[in-house]
This record gives sequence, structure tokens and C-alpha cells, in this order.
Amino acid sequence: MIDLFYKGGPLMYPLLLGSVLVIAIVIERGFHFIGTGVNRKFIETVKEHIRRGEFEKALKTAEEGRGPVALIYQEALKFREYTQDVIENEISIRGDQVLHSLSKNLHLLELIGKIAPMIGLLGTVMGMVDAFHEVASVKNLVDPSLLASGIWEALITTVAGLFVGIPALVFHHLYMMKVKTIAFFMKHYGEEILSMTGGRSDRV
Repeated sequence: MIDLFYKGGPLMYPLLLGSVLVIAIVIERGFHFIGTGVNRKFIETVKEHIRRGEFEKALKTAEEGRGPVALIYQEALKFREYTQDVIENEISIRGDQVLHSLSKNLHLLELIGKIAPMIGLLGTVMGMVDAFHEVASVKNLVDPSLLASGIWEALITTVAGLFVGIPALVFHHLYMMKVKTIAFFMKHYGEEILSMTGGRSDRV
């Protein structure tokens, strides 16, 4: 494996760096997404407190909860005495902060996923140029194995680029879908709790 790496040429080094970044981002984001799911029991507990008019208990339960929906509930309950516009604005601000945090470094996955195959292709083209140049410099009858050897070594970077790029794009897609799902739940439950807590008709 190490021998193949060196035969791939200098462009194998940025591909190696890209693969390390992909692994690091995938693991880091994976841990970050833990606990972002919707806890139905938690939601029903908060809603039951609100129905009973126990807003302090609802807020305490929300503060003890985990995940984006819990944060949205906290904002709605903390600002429940304000107008509906204020509550909506606070929920929107907190939601944007959560989504920005969840999307951190995902653009790097997309970038690596798109660039890695191109780097691999560039390495292959450069290797092919060297191979044909070496063949052209031979005065006598050309040995086909000489050309074949140069070509297969040149293709190593293309394979490496695809090995890096494909997983990067797959995980970028999966994580972006996760972010979109979280955004949907925050919007859905945010609107739901807003209708339950209401909001004053005059500004405080």
C-alpha cells in the first residue's frame, strides 16, 4: 500500500490530507449530531405543563432537555410575556444559531468531495505525460510493458481521488439531510409552542 502511495506521485499528498480531513470532520460532526433527535416524551411533558398553565415548570423541563427543539422551547417560554413578534424573533435567532453550528465544516466535505477526483485526474494526466515522454525518448523498439507500467501507475491518483471524494460527498449529503430535518422539526415545534404560549398583543 505504501509502495502504491509513492508510485502515485506528489499529488497523493494533498489527497492524503483530504482523506484525513474527511475522517476528522465525519467523526466530529457525528458526535455533534448525537442528541439532536426529537424526544416525544420530553415534548409531551413540556406541552402538558403549558396546558396546565405551569409555565415555570415547562421552562425548567425545557432547560433540562437536550437538542435543538429544547432550545427553541426555552426561547419561547423565556419570552412568553412579550409580544408574538418578539417571541418569533427570538426563536428565529436561536434557530439560526443552532443550524449554523450544525452546518459547521460541512462545506469542507463538499469541497473535498468535488476537488479530490479532480486532483486525482490531474495526477493521472501528469503521469500519462511522463509515461509517453519516456516512451518517446526511447530510440529503439518500444517495449509495450514500459508504456503499460507508466499508465497503471498514473491511474493510481485517479483511484485515490475517487476513494476520497465519494465518501466525502456521501457524508455531506447525509449530514445536510440531517440538518434539514432538524430545521423542519425546529420550525414545526416552534410554531406549535408559539400557538400554545401565545404572546401579548401590546409591546412590553
